[in-house]
Amino acid sequence: MENKSPFQVLRGGLSDSARTSRKEFLNGFITDTRLMGVVGVYVHWLLPENTVMKHFHQFFYLDSEDLGFDTYESVLAEDEEDQYFEIRTIENRLMGGLGGKKTEITEKELRWLVQEYVKQNIRMKVPLPDNFGEYEFLLSPIVQMSEEEEYMLMCKQCTPLPTANFVINYFLMRCFGRDFTAAKFLTKGYVRTDLFSEHKGATLLTNTIDEATDEQSGSNAAYYATDDDKSFGTFSTLKAYLCRSLIEYDNKYFLIVTQVTLDKLKVVKYERISSFQITATEASMMTSKPEFITLFDFMGEGSEFENDATPLTEKAMVTQHDNGRILMIFHPDNNHVGKSEYRLSDDVIGVYYILDDGQIILSANDRKSIKILENDLHGSPYGHLVVPIAKYQFKEPVLYDFISSGMDDFEEFVEMVSEKEDD
Repeated sequence: MENKSPFQVLRGGLSDSARTSRKEFLNGFITDTRLMGVVGVYVHWLLPENTVMKHFHQFFYLDSEDLGFDTYESVLAEDEEDQYFEIRTIENRLMGGLGGKKTEITEKELRWLVQEYVKQNIRMKVPLPDNFGEYEFLLSPIVQMSEEEEYMLMCKQCTPLPTANFVINYFLMRCFGRDFTAAKFLTKGYVRTDLFSEHKGATLLTNTIDEATDEQSGSNAAYYATDDDKSFGTFSTLKAYLCRSLIEYDNKYFLIVTQVTLDKLKVVKYERISSFQITATEASMMTSKPEFITLFDFMGEGSEFENDATPLTEKAMVTQHDNGRILMIFHPDNNHVGKSEYRLSDDVIGVYYILDDGQIILSANDRKSIKILENDLHGSPYGHLVVPIAKYQFKEPVLYDFISSGMDDFEEFVEMVSEKEDD
C-alpha cells in the first residue's frame, strides 16, 4: 500500500540559480573603447523557468593585449528593477574608467566575443575568471561570423575618429601593444604594422606628433593618381607625420621614432626611423608633471565616506592601501587621445585619497582639475562634514610617496620632506 505524505515540497526561490533555466536574451551592450585595448560588455537574460530569480545580468571585461578575458561578474535578480544599485556599482567599477559610450550588441555578437577571448586565454595560457559554470553556456554552439559581420562588430566597439591625431595615437597605441587586429582597422591597403618585433607588447606613455615636411617641396602634401591612365583626373592627398613615442614594458623604457602617412583619416604607410632604450630616470623626467593637492579634515571616520559619495567618485577606480583608499577619477571620454602631445596620464582628472583616520586628500596635475575635484566634494552630501586645511603645489608628484611612507598625517609628511630638502 502506497504511503502518501500530508506534506508537499514547494520549490522556492532559494533553489533558483543562473543554471536552472534556459536563457532568453533581452539586451546587451559593448563600450566603444576597443582602440584603447579593452572593452566592457554587459548582457541581460530572462530566466523564464526559474520560480523567483528570473533576471540574470552578466559583465565581462575583455583585454585585447595580455590579459584576455580578465574579469567576470554577475547579478541574479527577481525583476528588472531588483538589484539596481548592485548592477550599477559593478558597471561603474568595471567600465567607469574606460571613457567610452555604450553600443547595443546582439546575442550572436556576444557569444562570438566571449568565445574569441576564451580562445585568447587558452592560447596565452591565462586562467579564465571564476564562476566558469555561469558563462560556460556561451561557448556552445560555436559561432561563426562572416567578414562583414566581424567588421560591423568592430565598428560598434570603435569610437569614430574625427582628426588625424586621434588616428595616429590610436594606431601607434595598438601597434606597440601588439594588437595588430585593431591597428589594421585603421589602415587602408597593405600596411606592415609589426615594425618593432624585438619589443614585447608595450604601453604608450607619451607621443608627440609633428607634420613631416618634404625637404624638396617644403610641403606636407603628396599626390598620387588613383585612375589607371595616370591622367590625374582623380587624386588623393597624403600627409606624413613624424612621431616620437615613449613606450614601457617590464620596467624598461624606449624612445621610438616613426613616420605615419595618412590618406584622409586612414593610415597608408608606417615607417620605422629609430628605437633606443632610456633609463627610468630619463623616462620620469619626460612624464613628470606638477601636483596640486588640497587637504581636508573629515568630521567622521574614513570608512563612512562611501565610494559613491560624490558624482565623480561613483565611477572611480578604487584601490585599497594600508591607511586608506584611493579613488581614481577618470575623464568621461578619451578626448586626450586627440592631442598632438599625447600622455597616457591625461585620461585621469585626479585622485581622492580617503585616509582611515579621517583626512581626505585631493590630488590633480593642474589647477583646473583640482578645482573640479574640490567642487565635486563640496557639492556632495558630505560637503558640510569636510574642513579645508591646506593647499599645496609640488613640482613633482608626492602623494604616492606619502602613501608608501605609512604615515597617516599629510601635514607631518610635508614637514618631514621639507626638512630633508633643507638639509
